[in-house]
Amino acid sequence: MGDWNVRADESANRLYIDLSAHFDAEEAEEANEEVKKAAAKLDPGFEVITNLSGFVPGDQDAVKYIEEGKQIVRDEGASAAVRVMGEGSTTGQMHFERVGEEEEEYAVAMADTVEQAEKLLDKRAASQ
Repeated sequence: MGDWNVRADESANRLYIDLSAHFDAEEAEEANEEVKKAAAKLDPGFEVITNLSGFVPGDQDAVKYIEEGKQIVRDEGASAAVRVMGEGSTTGQMHFERVGEEEEEYAVAMADTVEQAEKLLDKRAASQ
């Protein structure tokens, strides 16, 4: 059973997505709905931190929702994303990376922790 937490930090103009465990199609669809609601609260140019440290590849029916989630983030106006890989499932992380990568028209970086991801995005913002 998949577990997710999605929140918009409007003051930082950042979307935080935590995905863990194994998702079926219904859970993946519900998570995408939360992503869409949260992203709509943010201004265009927002940044995304996706924590995949506990993510496990879902069943094949759930794969299309990974691509759809990336498309939602793109369509809502993301300018950059950082994926937190940590010590989680390498297979799950690689799976997430490959699916829907053509939907990503924003800069994507990797980090080991959420704190490191925040620092990368803070540094990016300071250099612009």
